[in-house]
Amino acid sequence: MKRLPLALTLAVAVGIAAWVIAAAPVAEAGAPGEAAAESARLAQVAEEVAKEVEALRGWKFKKPIDKRFASPADVRSYLNGQVTEHCPPEREKAMEAFLRMVGLLPPDCQFKAALLDLMEEQVGGYYEPKAGALYLVNRGQPLPPLVERVMLAHELTHALDDQYVDLGGFMDSMAGKTEDMDLAAMSVIEGSATALMMRYMVRAQLSGQHDVGELQQYAAQEMERSQKLTKAPRYFTVLLGAYVCGMEFLARGNLLAVMAGKGGMIGKNFQAAVKDPPQSTEQILHPEKYWDEAARDAPVVLDDDAVKRLLETKGRWVIHTNTVGEMLCAILTNPPGVKRNLMSMETASAWTNDGAAGWGGDRFYLLASGPDAKAAAANLHQPRGVWVTLWDSEGDRDEFLETYGRHAPSGSRLLVPLGNLGAVALFGFDEVESKALGERFTTSPPTMTRAGKPWSPWAL
Repeated sequence: MKRLPLALTLAVAVGIAAWVIAAAPVAEAGAPGEAAAESARLAQVAEEVAKEVEALRGWKFKKPIDKRFASPADVRSYLNGQVTEHCPPEREKAMEAFLRMVGLLPPDCQFKAALLDLMEEQVGGYYEPKAGALYLVNRGQPLPPLVERVMLAHELTHALDDQYVDLGGFMDSMAGKTEDMDLAAMSVIEGSATALMMRYMVRAQLSGQHDVGELQQYAAQEMERSQKLTKAPRYFTVLLGAYVCGMEFLARGNLLAVMAGKGGMIGKNFQAAVKDPPQSTEQILHPEKYWDEAARDAPVVLDDDAVKRLLETKGRWVIHTNTVGEMLCAILTNPPGVKRNLMSMETASAWTNDGAAGWGGDRFYLLASGPDAKAAAANLHQPRGVWVTLWDSEGDRDEFLETYGRHAPSGSRLLVPLGNLGAVALFGFDEVESKALGERFTTSPPTMTRAGKPWSPWAL
């Protein structure tokens, strides 16, 4: 019997996970007769896989799952509408400016277009909570049977989870707050499905009932096809990191629990994380900082109003705020030219590094000029940025400053220490104003709290 090594098994799972990045419902496509026949076949396979998912998770479906069909053109059309709805032109412009300033997007990359190209290519199937339906994308070429079942196991886990927690409500409550919070929420949702998918693949290998050679062949194809993801601007690679890191987070750092088939434990942890969401990707990357009550590490929170009073002057306004987080800080402190592949992304440790470890909190403020804040946001005239980062130790802060200083984008940027646990990155300011802002942060720092208690970057 052929058996895949653990690393290759995970690479296949990650490849399939990359192929099922969550989307939303689309209209049925294709000739009616063909679509009906394919839907009937898919419904039968899905029913079989659903029973296996129930056994692996230890939960029962409370009601049947609606199965529907979609075409690539429909996917593109719907995704365009969804991205526009959740990221309208003004927010899109601000997001691009923010991501470009810190170094996560190259200057010539259009955020919305790049996201749509990537998602359209990668979406193969998805579960949509608001419709309560499972969608499969018809790309004109059927998947190998075992690969199809593995993908269905992933998406049916979302459907099962949704019947025990309100996935739509959880997503709505977490969406759009910050980049870091979006990634943390995505990690919880996708980690649950990826953990069960991994167990499904292991069981398929051990059962001898399926042709594991299909997975080996698919792995080779996926390694090639995944180049679009790994070659995309490095910001977008975290879509994949959420699957891997979320699985390890829900296993509380013990991947052997996933391989041993402790689906009940993963399910309970998933429910707990939805009820009490992790507050940062730091907690996702270091599960003990969430699950161990004594070691729980809440992020430092800045008083946005106090920062605005410090930054805003006549004709200049803060028009966008965001939080980068440890996972994206790790990307920023890696050399930008380093090539990555799926095999190098298979554990949570691959998604952080020495330059990002010890992250304590951060906040980015995008400023623009205009007669009022609304006009400034619409025109994005004379954009400037201020990024406050906070760290657990002086050594952590200094390591970040050194690595980010080497790998950050070129341009008008100044890194200023703040106490011995903080640093402020200033983008687009001239030397005189940068110096004045640095002094203002030092002499009149904004209020900072951690877990509701006062916190200061001047550690004794």
